[in-house]
Amino acid sequence: MKRCSIVVHSVSGNCFIIGSYLKEALEKRNVDVRFYRVEDPDLHIWANKEETANDYYEDIMELPVVTPEKLLKSDMIILGCPTRFGNMSAEMKVFIDSTVDMCEDHALEDKFFACFTSCKYSLCEGSRALDSMIFWAQGNGMIHIPFGIHKEMPNCHQPVQGIAHLEGNESLVRPSTQLGEEIDSYAENLASYIQE
Repeated sequence: MKRCSIVVHSVSGNCFIIGSYLKEALEKRNVDVRFYRVEDPDLHIWANKEETANDYYEDIMELPVVTPEKLLKSDMIILGCPTRFGNMSAEMKVFIDSTVDMCEDHALEDKFFACFTSCKYSLCEGSRALDSMIFWAQGNGMIHIPFGIHKEMPNCHQPVQGIAHLEGNESLVRPSTQLGEEIDSYAENLASYIQE
């Protein structure tokens, strides 16, 4: 069975929710999915300050911390993190910076790649964060699988690159109220690349 690793940085819980939905949807399609988080030494501080961060704190902390070596066993890698100033979060950036030796060794070359984000203000802002994750994947010779254009889905305003969730200024809008059909469609497409 082909393996997919979903690696998230989640503060408010929204990226954790999207990752969980993707994991479930891919497993229904016979994909071996491993779910990881990047290290965030400040997450407990956010959980004490913001109710949205506290809602999923324990669930996020139960995920194993990813290491670069875990990516080597994957046929597909999916990254998900909050958008910060039109870019990926600093914690996700720290993790991907730790993979620089893999880039030089071409260790991740020809693996499939996908990404998602959760942003506060606009899908354009989220689109730029997706681009920054895709830039890392392309630098490693990975094969990006975009979300694409879906005219058959009414009110689908997703960027072509991947999934972007608009959570609002207080992070109160949860993905479960918006993205079910989009996540299922993306999972169907992603699974088609690695199903046996």
